[in-house]
Amino acid sequence: MNRGEWSEPYVALKLLGDQKIYMADEYGNINLSEWMTVLRLVRQETKDRQVSYTCRTDIGDVVIEVNQVPVANVNVDEFLDKAETLKKDILSRAGASFNVSKDVMDFLPEIEMTSLKAKSIEKSDVFLDTHDPRSGIDRENIGFSIKSEMGKDPTLFNTSRASGIIYKVVGMSEGLMHQVNSLVDDKGHAAVSDRCKLMIQRGCTLVYQGYEFAKRAKCQAFAENLDLINPRLPEVIEWILWNHFVEKNNDRNIIDIINLLISKNPCHLTNPEIKYVFMIKQFLYAVYCGMTASTLWNGSSKVKGGYITVKKNGDVIANYAMESDAFKNYLYQHCYMDYPSTDSGHGDYGKVYVKDGKYFFNLNFQVRIC
Repeated sequence: MNRGEWSEPYVALKLLGDQKIYMADEYGNINLSEWMTVLRLVRQETKDRQVSYTCRTDIGDVVIEVNQVPVANVNVDEFLDKAETLKKDILSRAGASFNVSKDVMDFLPEIEMTSLKAKSIEKSDVFLDTHDPRSGIDRENIGFSIKSEMGKDPTLFNTSRASGIIYKVVGMSEGLMHQVNSLVDDKGHAAVSDRCKLMIQRGCTLVYQGYEFAKRAKCQAFAENLDLINPRLPEVIEWILWNHFVEKNNDRNIIDIINLLISKNPCHLTNPEIKYVFMIKQFLYAVYCGMTASTLWNGSSKVKGGYITVKKNGDVIANYAMESDAFKNYLYQHCYMDYPSTDSGHGDYGKVYVKDGKYFFNLNFQVRIC
């Protein structure tokens, strides 16, 4: 598996070994003065297989149950040892995908971790029962999604064909279409910005048409979802992509992009320094809560608890995300725009195509967290 995938069993081993989870500060780093005691960890490995790990801090072991049937007791030191080994493997192994040490691979089935990636339920990869030692409050069945910084930056918003923005290309010809679509970069990928530049140089005009039709939702689901968050948001996202691909502004950090958006103010808003920031924070939080481009969203959140981040050094920290201004600020400060593969299995954009005798061209994007 890759580093992000290996990080999921690492989180389970680390939390069960430490029997606590530290909270994040306002910058997303570990706050050593604030933590929750982990009482129980649950992984839904498959639809029919739930594995729970109950921490007995008084005697230093973990009780493992499969579908509520006790199957083993394992000393906490075993979890600490294997977590440390797995961390070293993740940080030191070469290649995008790799195997880990034999003692880790032998240990995982012993603790009933047979499916290394748990079944994600309502955006949650793992569920925790916790105790707050300062307030004395116990919380049960808190769902957390897991994102790892030990590998490639995790994706917050995944690209799909349904997130594509459509432009009608006025002034295009069949010959020019083939010429435009032949432009590739030094890696053989579609040179999207160069294609836009050539079209404009040849006198073409790209006319914004809206967003792609989502087959599953049978409508322009992404546009509808953006409109639900803020009616100006479809226009703002389109401006961001145009600014990158056509104007060739290479800023990717969300804050830098929005600062430029504020200065240009394409929507002619009053108080743009407040409104643009607010709508982008709402967009990022909506995505975290389960909003996608392919299905209609009703504004409800699938978030039960929060966000566990595996830092580049192996620290495991939590961020509660329940309609939190602090969490929205965290997303705003740590997200950046990314422009993924243009092939039909991913973004499916960056090439001129013909539909009903007219020429069109799509742009697309995704959002990552650093």
